[in-house]
Amino acid sequence: MNNDLNNNTPSYDPLLNGGTTVAPDELARNKENVEEYEDTKDAQEKLEKDLTLPTSIEDYMILSKNFYAGFWTRFVAYLIDMIVIYAISSLLNTISFGLLNKVLDFPILGEESLSYVIVMFTYFISMTYFFSQTLGKMIMKVKIETNRGDKLSFADVVYRELVGRLLTIFLAYLPYLAVAFTNKKKGLHDFIADTVVVKEDFSKLRRQMNEKLENIN
Repeated sequence: MNNDLNNNTPSYDPLLNGGTTVAPDELARNKENVEEYEDTKDAQEKLEKDLTLPTSIEDYMILSKNFYAGFWTRFVAYLIDMIVIYAISSLLNTISFGLLNKVLDFPILGEESLSYVIVMFTYFISMTYFFSQTLGKMIMKVKIETNRGDKLSFADVVYRELVGRLLTIFLAYLPYLAVAFTNKKKGLHDFIADTVVVKEDFSKLRRQMNEKLENIN
């Protein structure tokens, strides 16, 4: 018994060592697991960083058919936006005690309430510039980008949401139908600002493929 008490060899039973000592073989296994995890993590990060698909123009044209939001997706997004705009306009009329609820004859727009015109253009311009999406587009999971895949500048937004939208309204909304028939699902306002409406899930892939094609050229 005295020999057991005087024995200085550390025990690997955690109950006899305050629960802090780990056996050497367990330490080795933990070290291997950590190294394996770090290697796997590094490999995943490298894969994500180096992900550039080998593409040709033909490959791009085939894959790009899935990149862009179609007519009905954009139509539903637009309906949602109009509901939001009318709701905000009504709230603004209430807050202003009806002062902004004056119906005026605007060029191209025709007779519309002042609150509606203010809210509509402020909404589309600000949401597109700051978020690249309106609330309707967020719900439908699509976003607006330049043709190259970059975020829109303020000038791009003004061309698209002010100039392009006014021209579309002037032409009785018929240019919206171009979305259903063009390769990149572009309306007149998209052509004016050189923009596209892209599905969120394909935004990163589209940008990578564009960069690859630019490098090839």
